[in-house]
Amino acid sequence: MIRIEAPLSPVPFTRVMGNGKRRYNSARYTEFKEELGFFAFQAMGGREPFKGCVKLSAEFYKKRRGVSKGSWGDVDNFLKAVLDSLIGICYVDDGQVIQVSAAKAYGDPRIVIELEEVK
Repeated sequence: MIRIEAPLSPVPFTRVMGNGKRRYNSARYTEFKEELGFFAFQAMGGREPFKGCVKLSAEFYKKRRGVSKGSWGDVDNFLKAVLDSLIGICYVDDGQVIQVSAAKAYGDPRIVIELEEVK
């Protein structure tokens, strides 16, 4: 099992934007993917990406702002950002992920991910 603990504020997946023929992601999303990829690379410890099926769990933490107890984003969008960030580092393609578990809570901003290859 691989455990990734990244002291990052969760960033949701954003749709690809376009300008004529050019397609790109927002700078914030691109930076998030690179930062999470760095923590994933460290957690892998030089191992090759998983080639088989993978189970993934993710916990997203964000500081509570003010007294509002409202929602702070869709957990599926945070999960998609994580899945995209780990491609080529923890697994070859995010299509290998066959089971997911995701939760969000208030606390010190961080993301905790556990990956396990299914034999």
